[in-house]
Amino acid sequence: MMGLMWYLMGMGTTAALWGYLRLRRTFVLEWKANLGLGLAFVLLWLCVGWSWGSFAEGEPQSGAMGLLCFGLSSLMLTVLTVRHWVLPGRK
Repeated sequence: MMGLMWYLMGMGTTAALWGYLRLRRTFVLEWKANLGLGLAFVLLWLCVGWSWGSFAEGEPQSGAMGLLCFGLSSLMLTVLTVRHWVLPGRK
């Protein structure tokens, strides 16, 4: 089960990198946008790893807290970064 998690996280990392490179072709990304997107990715990666590992170990309450703390903050950071620093930088 944990092997599947690492495989899917690797695939997600590759997809995120491709998406970021595609985003850079369409928008002018300043340091604030790069920092916000990077932090959002790290929080999302931590959310998936923490929650999946907790559910696999039989600790659903810890997994739910991981989803709440890391997933919600990652989602909020992504939305704020895109609205304030990515979309105004159209080429």
